[in-house]
Amino acid sequence: MTTPSVRDRLLISAMALLRSKGADGFGMSELLEHSGVARRSMYQHFPDGKAELLEQATASAGRYAARELATAQDGRSPVDAFVLVLESWKEILTTSDYRLGCPLVAAALATVEYPAAAERAAEAFATMSTQIAESFTRDGVDPETARGIGHMLISSLEGAIITSRALRSVEPLDALASHVRHMWG
Repeated sequence: MTTPSVRDRLLISAMALLRSKGADGFGMSELLEHSGVARRSMYQHFPDGKAELLEQATASAGRYAARELATAQDGRSPVDAFVLVLESWKEILTTSDYRLGCPLVAAALATVEYPAAAERAAEAFATMSTQIAESFTRDGVDPETARGIGHMLISSLEGAIITSRALRSVEPLDALASHVRHMWG
């Protein structure tokens, strides 16, 4: 296994801290300690500092989420794929003792402080909504209806993750899975 580059270590650490603390919940010192990277290296790779790093980390998180969704969809019905994503989030939440959330939500909420990161989060949500819509369309659902389903399911997923974290329970994710199966399964 290869050692991640300095740039990748910074991105990985930024994503991890976004998941656990939010965009404003950590400073550069904590990021550098988490990544094991020297301050000068940070600015060599991200001359505009934390704002640029968060933008790139959010873009990376969005690409990762889209790949995970595509993997879940491979050979599965839209409902089975979505429920698999929900199961994955249940595992993430329970194994992290509800400390880890979605880095895309953290970036999306930072519209004032880090607008470019928030834009990357919006792009990621749009991509995933489209992936879900296309899956439902392939399954015979009218494209306009499928588009609405895509938006609804991404919004519901993110809301269920946030609510599960707050309640320290996967019940919101289980309820979402049950309702999705009931509506389209």
